[in-house]
This record gives sequence, structure tokens and C-alpha cells, in this order.
Amino acid sequence: MADKAAAPLGPWVRLEGISLSQLPAGGRGVKGTNPVSSTEKYNDGSGSTATPSLKQFLTDVLSESIPFIDGVAPKSGANPTWKFKGSPKRYAASAAPVYLCERVVSGKELDKVEGMRKFNADRKDETWICRRSCHRNVSEKGTASWNEFVRSFKEHHAETEKAFTPTVIGAREAMRWDTSGVEVEVYGGRWVNFIVVVEEIKHQIDPKPLKNRTFPVVQIATELAGTQEFLVVSIPLNDFDRSPHAEYAKDKSLVVAAYTSIERIRVIPTTAEVEWIMATASDAGGVLPQVCIF
Repeated sequence: MADKAAAPLGPWVRLEGISLSQLPAGGRGVKGTNPVSSTEKYNDGSGSTATPSLKQFLTDVLSESIPFIDGVAPKSGANPTWKFKGSPKRYAASAAPVYLCERVVSGKELDKVEGMRKFNADRKDETWICRRSCHRNVSEKGTASWNEFVRSFKEHHAETEKAFTPTVIGAREAMRWDTSGVEVEVYGGRWVNFIVVVEEIKHQIDPKPLKNRTFPVVQIATELAGTQEFLVVSIPLNDFDRSPHAEYAKDKSLVVAAYTSIERIRVIPTTAEVEWIMATASDAGGVLPQVCIF
């Protein structure tokens, strides 16, 4: 795992996001309620011969995400590549302490990433904020069982985010891919049971007259075969307003913003605790600074 933590950055799980033309073929969804102009050109990512296959897309995303998130708490026991900050936090709803850490990816470092747009004088640093906690694997107050984590964070991620985040005032699934039989081999592990969707999330921003935000993302959830471990990766779509399946992104009362995140949830073999790591970077757009609002 040590060489994974040292792996170079990739172009996929970045705050800059990806375009519709980079989505894998085969995505299906429903048209938003906002009509598409007869002169408007769009690409939903499902018909272009230049788009990657679903398997190649997932392989690229996981190849980048796995070493990046492993740097928070390397499975090998190596030193973290993230900077931990302050004392652990305590929250009334959870018995587990929460450890916070940070990783800043400089704009200069991003300029060197193969596959990203080349040098951009205005490119910002990416500031990633991460939380790590370990929970007793039981279904009782103050903690949660493994099955509850799977149900809430892998199978019903958007609904869980809406239920537990007061600023979320809307969430809709815009597209979904058929992942039947798809398996991906990365770093010696076999990843299975994929869920691949495009989600639009709407956040309330105060005080007014600041506009509310919407965050369109392609979200990938998957399990590591033979283990109790899964990943959830969210990648911004920077031109989703051009999709026939967009609704919030076409709403002129909203500002389209961006966030990217990687979650790793697993049962630690040596302790039987459920480890929950969530790292995210976000940019609220408009006049608001690039900060994590989650």
C-alpha cells in the first residue's frame, strides 16, 4: 500500500471536474422539467464513440481514488500523507471521536497532471478537508452496524445526505448506468456491485440575497470483493446544464457550484470497528470562496 499512497495525481477526481463528453457511454435518465431550447446543443454522454467504456472509466477513477484516500490512514501502516489538525472532535450523536486532516494540492501541481487542461494562470489550489472516525460495529445509539453503513452510504447516499445535512433542500437522480456484471481489477483488488449515477444536489445558502447552489456530480459506489469495504466517489460535472437530463443545473435562480469527494468505509480486520473516512474539496462559486461547505 505504501507505493499507492505515493502514486501521482490523476485527472478524474479533481475539483475542476469533467465534462459530459467524458462520461462513459450508456447513461440513461429522465429529462428535466426545464425545456431544452431547439437551438441548444448538448451531449448526455451516451452516444459519442469518443467516450470511454464504463469499465475503463471506472478503472481510471478507482486507480486515482484508492491511493489518494489511502494516504489518510494507509492500510500498510505507513505514515499518513495528509496533515492531521488539532485534537479529535466530539459530537452528541456519535460515541466515536472524529479526527480532522487536510491536504492541499497546489495549482502548480495540478498543472502537471496528465490529462488535465494545460497551464491555467487562474487555476486555484485544491484544499481537501477530511474526517476519519472508527465506530463500534453494532446497531445501537451512538454508533452503527456495518449493514447500516452499507444501506445509508452506499445504497442510499443521496437520501442520507439530505436527511443529515440541514442545508440540503433538494436531491434528484438525473442519470444511471446499467452496471450488471461489471467488475474492475485495481491494485490487486476486485471491485464489484457498482452503482453509477448522476446526482443533482441543491443547497441553501444564507444570508440572502446570496443564491442557493446546485452541485451536479457523477457518483460511483463499489465494494471490494471478499471484504467488508466500499468506496463512494463523487466527481463534479462542469457542463451538466447542457444535458437534457439536467434540472437544477438549468435553474437560473441557482448558482452551479462544484464539490468532489472520496469516502472509504470498511471494517478494520484487527479491531472489527467500522472505519469511516470522508475527504472532500468544494467551490461554492459566485462570490463565495473555495471552501468546504459540507
